[in-house]
Amino acid sequence: MQRSADAAFLLDAEGTIIFRNKAAQLMFLTNVNQMNFCSLFSSTRGDCWDSLARNLQAGDPSSHDVTVIDEKDGSALGFRVSLVKLSPEMMGDEDTNNDVFACAYVTPAHDHENTSSSSSRGPLGKVDSMDRCIHKISEDVSDHYEGHMKDVVEACGDPMFSVFEDGTIGMANGYGAHMFGYSQEELSKMNISSICPVVRDIQKIAQCMNGSAMKHHEQKTTALHKSGRSFNVDMCLSLNNSFAGSEEPVYFAHFKDLSAFEDHETELEHKDNLCQAMCNASFDPMFSIDQTGTILVVNDAACSMFGYSREEFINNNISMICNEKDSQSHDKYMERYLRTGKRRVIGIKRPLVARRKDGSEFHIELGVSEVNLPDGKKVFCGYVRDRTQERLDKQMIRRRDAVIKDEFFTPKKEDVRGAMKRNLERATQ
Repeated sequence: MQRSADAAFLLDAEGTIIFRNKAAQLMFLTNVNQMNFCSLFSSTRGDCWDSLARNLQAGDPSSHDVTVIDEKDGSALGFRVSLVKLSPEMMGDEDTNNDVFACAYVTPAHDHENTSSSSSRGPLGKVDSMDRCIHKISEDVSDHYEGHMKDVVEACGDPMFSVFEDGTIGMANGYGAHMFGYSQEELSKMNISSICPVVRDIQKIAQCMNGSAMKHHEQKTTALHKSGRSFNVDMCLSLNNSFAGSEEPVYFAHFKDLSAFEDHETELEHKDNLCQAMCNASFDPMFSIDQTGTILVVNDAACSMFGYSREEFINNNISMICNEKDSQSHDKYMERYLRTGKRRVIGIKRPLVARRKDGSEFHIELGVSEVNLPDGKKVFCGYVRDRTQERLDKQMIRRRDAVIKDEFFTPKKEDVRGAMKRNLERATQ
């Protein structure tokens, strides 16, 4: 409509002008937006807008000869007005065009006179006018929505295609051409199944969409590059009935190349495995917890010491290995440190009593270090050493020392009697 050489208007149900093209701006130099269309003309053969609108039929144009009186010299200018009520198919997206009621084309009357004199007798017939008007409207609507569709497809930051119900690609954006290795012109002549075999079932998918409230279909599948290379993609097929100019539904196919994501996931998995292997290499049990006390990482030594599996540890609170007293107070200790910053355990080796899965308690030595993450959060790493054997060894040493001390430094009764007897004998001599 914007590219039409004839003055064109879009009107609402009250006859108010809501849009005019460039040709209309040149023909009527004043700002006519929000004016009533009939007020542009001095004569409409007695017809007011209500009667015009009442007689309009969707897709069936009607023509009217009107005049405009020049206020300066009183001369009359004749115009031919072709009106057509727009059907929902012509209006397209109901949400954006719900005010549009009719379309009007205005052409100078002498255009029709010249045409009639050269081709047939009498003035231009209504049938010819209707044919020309409906043809022009159809062309303009088609151009408008083709341009609209192109804008939508090209504006998408991901590879995107418009696809018809038989799988024919209507349009592809530059990202789609780059992803699949074809030019946009090559893609527009292909069937979507040539680059994504799973969409051979597009008609089945379409039937599901049309028969239910579902408006999109998404799945991970394999796509084919022009070179023959296959790669994994995330495909989303959405139904759009708003692009008129086509009597069949239009589908939009979005693709996302998962290769980069898969490579990134593989790299992260490799780093996680390396980190876990390094933790498992430690002979001492090790835990990593977040600010809430939730266990994030645990090594094999910790699983062996406490009797839990790795799955039982992960995402559970560290209080599960504390004795009853510390278990109830651990979260308070953590909250107090985060609030005050005063360290009572961090950076200090501290003797504690821990609890195994079977409920038995034993003595440990705990060392905690703090790690500050880039996002401002904290992670705490705890290293545990079992002091059971150490305490037994100390007890044995104390007992041995006591035995030694008793043997060499505590006099025996026989020795005391003997000493007293010898001292008495010396005194009597």
